[in-house]
Amino acid sequence: MKAYPEGETLVLVPEQDLIASSIEELRIFFLEQLKEHDGQQTVVLDVKGIEVIDSLGVNLIIGLYKETSANGKEIKIVNAGEKFMKVANFFRFPSILTIEGE
Repeated sequence: MKAYPEGETLVLVPEQDLIASSIEELRIFFLEQLKEHDGQQTVVLDVKGIEVIDSLGVNLIIGLYKETSANGKEIKIVNAGEKFMKVANFFRFPSILTIEGE
């Protein structure tokens, strides 16, 4: 997992599937990055290569959405592959945030 600012944007890159065994570590890391880079107005979650997302992964994304929205920031997901998009569409993510495919 990594994070880096790009101008007014904070890019978060999990680099691993969003499954139960990694969620707590990712959640803590993402929250730390949001606090550290508070000046960025947009948060981008780069999910390139993520193929598996379980219910805790869905909750992580919803939590990120709620955290950024509460602080008046925009969040979007980029580099979503076909498998990720199937899960995203099932949970109706496109109705609450921007998702861009690979």
